[in-house]
Amino acid sequence: MQAKLIVTFDRLSAPDFLAKSGSIVTSMTGNSHYPEPWAGQGLTLDNLNATYEAFQDAYNASLTHDSLKIAQRDATRKTLTDLLKRLALYLELMSEGDTALLATTGYDLRHDSVRNNSSELLPAPSDFKVTHGQLTGSLNIQVTRLTGAGSYEIQITQGDPKIASNWQHALSSVTSTHILITDLIPGQIYWLRVRGFDSNGGGVWTDPISIMVI
Repeated sequence: MQAKLIVTFDRLSAPDFLAKSGSIVTSMTGNSHYPEPWAGQGLTLDNLNATYEAFQDAYNASLTHDSLKIAQRDATRKTLTDLLKRLALYLELMSEGDTALLATTGYDLRHDSVRNNSSELLPAPSDFKVTHGQLTGSLNIQVTRLTGAGSYEIQITQGDPKIASNWQHALSSVTSTHILITDLIPGQIYWLRVRGFDSNGGGVWTDPISIMVI
């Protein structure tokens, strides 16, 4: 079976979709295998970035549980989903079945050689470390590369880490090291956690780590 990119985003929860779409945006930024211009109206990196950021803003606004903001989040999600699906078709066409190229896109792959038939969640990444960044208000994050993970999601909170609703999506990364979070408030204590993503969605979270930002 020819390699295909998984675009069944409807199965993902809002935070999982935010993480996956963020992983795709990161992977396509500066991707030398798929230089611009991309074919198709609206298929540009700038448009992809803008649409992703609009959904991220709408998602964060919806955390207040306001029904109008939730509706705006869902509408923005549909726009981003449509764009990601059109982009996937273009990437499949350009790759001509080369799985090595498709693996650089941030999408999950669906074909015989890489199909994951297991419904088990990815385990929590190991060796989770958080250190102060070189810039004021920044933190460096790293974990050991997790077999099967196509990307990693980082969440952050200043509230009680035992309360699930306190956690917020910070960023997504296609690498397990040199992950940088910026624009944090010096002197404040933050909790952070990380999980891997594969074709089954988000895996198990690491135990949270707390650190005071300097």
